[in-house]
Amino acid sequence: MKQKDKRLGMHRNITRRDFVQGASLAAGSMLVPPLAFGAGTDAAASGTSYPPALNGMRGAHPGSFEAAHAAVQGRRWQANASGEHYDLVIVGAGISGLAAAHIYLRDVNENARILVLDNHDDFGGHAKRNEFQAGDRTLLCFGGTMLIEAPRTYPAVSKQVLADLGLDAERYQDYYHQGFLEKNGLSYCSFLDEETFGADYLARDTFGGTGNITDSPLPRQTRDELTRLLSDEKDYLAGKSIAERRAILDRLSWREYMQQYGKFGKAGLDYIQKWPHGVWAIGADGLPAWAAWGEGYPGFAGMDLGYEESEDEIVDDSIFQFPDGNATIARMLVRRLVPGVAPGQTMEDIVMAPFDYSQLDKPGSQTRIRLNSTVVDLHHKGGDLEGDLSVTYVNNDSAHEVSASQVIWAGYHAMLPHICQDIPKQQRAALGNCIRAPLVYTNVLIRNWTSLAELGIWRAYCPGSFFQTVLLSRPASIGAYRFPTSPEEPMVLHMQHIPLEQGLPAAEQFRAGRNQLFGLPFETFERNAREQLGRMLGPAGFDPAEDILAITVNRWPHGYAYAVDPDSGEVAWWPEEWDNPQRPWVDARHRVGNIAFAGTDSASNAMSEAAIEEAWRSVQSLSKP
Repeated sequence: MKQKDKRLGMHRNITRRDFVQGASLAAGSMLVPPLAFGAGTDAAASGTSYPPALNGMRGAHPGSFEAAHAAVQGRRWQANASGEHYDLVIVGAGISGLAAAHIYLRDVNENARILVLDNHDDFGGHAKRNEFQAGDRTLLCFGGTMLIEAPRTYPAVSKQVLADLGLDAERYQDYYHQGFLEKNGLSYCSFLDEETFGADYLARDTFGGTGNITDSPLPRQTRDELTRLLSDEKDYLAGKSIAERRAILDRLSWREYMQQYGKFGKAGLDYIQKWPHGVWAIGADGLPAWAAWGEGYPGFAGMDLGYEESEDEIVDDSIFQFPDGNATIARMLVRRLVPGVAPGQTMEDIVMAPFDYSQLDKPGSQTRIRLNSTVVDLHHKGGDLEGDLSVTYVNNDSAHEVSASQVIWAGYHAMLPHICQDIPKQQRAALGNCIRAPLVYTNVLIRNWTSLAELGIWRAYCPGSFFQTVLLSRPASIGAYRFPTSPEEPMVLHMQHIPLEQGLPAAEQFRAGRNQLFGLPFETFERNAREQLGRMLGPAGFDPAEDILAITVNRWPHGYAYAVDPDSGEVAWWPEEWDNPQRPWVDARHRVGNIAFAGTDSASNAMSEAAIEEAWRSVQSLSKP
């Protein structure tokens, strides 16, 4: 091992590596022979029955995607008839699929027998829970969907589901540690790396201000350009009419606008390139300038585009975030669907409630959740669209068939045309126009957070680094869970990486990034996390070899849900503002016989409220003749 790797701690035995039966997963997914690793899921390899506590490669973990890829490549299985029949089979145990089960029992048939199938070894879909053990203490973080945003503006049907579960989003202030950031001197920062900006430098207070960039060791030209960018004092379209301004912002990406009208050079453009990654999973070169204006990003200086807010419009900047993000919503749904899986009945006791995964698929239960089960064939028996359905799933390379009176597809839309011949031709095309943006949420358990306290870091934007975001867990304690308020306590750092291919149209960037992501082994994420944290926090005494205790990489090749116009390549960034007559996500979700559609693909909106609303819509669709 190289000395540099030893200094980073790459020799530390912090976690299981992502090797299955002696073969590395570093090869591109589409080049891997179908099911080459199908017999070795993470859960099976570790001998554990509690997935949230697994470290290493999670999200689309080994064993969760191979059968799906093989089905897309044309593989077919001879299924064993199980003899099981259900009133409803739901494909996808994410928030939408779980909510659909709850709503179906509540609104349609309280006695219905339901089977929920999912390809992962854990429920929740992208709402994943990561648990870390530091001595006798358990720390939590989100591995995907992170929070409830603007709960007062939730659709009524989504609000009702939260109320059914006993989740009161108005009570977040009861759990949030008020004044924590101010007390510890923590703020938004930017870490500028030497390779991109000329020096490794931590600039404080750079969101809404210029911070201390003017006094930095950065090259003079870089300092001047970043100061002008972050000051955001000039209207670059001054003198143009509102119509002309709108036309320019509609036509250009944010990066193009900043280059052409802001006259920014390399430093400014490099600084903004990854700014939209965390919210949109796209860079400044792919995000429309009008969307950047709407987000309040730099370059517009309060520019007037002539829009007026409606007097009755509800403005809600509140949030609710559990320590494990929206994984707690999934846990609350599962606890309601499967009695005996976990004790308690409140949103306080659910956070640390022990979950017995052996109860999820228990014979005789009214609702069963079957994990590690990828659906590879779905069709109406005998071609009768009013009759029962055959559902074939693969578990450990063995295919099994169940039958159902009705099915809700809450999985990826683009998958269904490859396994269901009942879908009409035009609808198959629409399903294929639902695309997902890849993303990676990496969580790192560190021995203590004294270095972050000394440097004043709560959230760091790192525009030139592998991980564009480094973030402390949000300071909230709920139920028996206690946030580590003292810098001497262990802490989980959240780090984000969005794999894209800069310069391509957005939809093509998503596809290229997805292929790239499957080719990155766990070692790549570990090395980059260690090196980046060492360079950022090293001046305050952080030693990546000694201070990093565990790493969990949540890999999501199919992350945020978007729809794409097949003719123009335009992405439906904001579906409610979409003025294109083609609405692929609407065309894709029409009921087919006894198959209805849920999931965020059905809304071109990756938010949890959309997932729940689409669950409700799919159930209503099935409840009508």
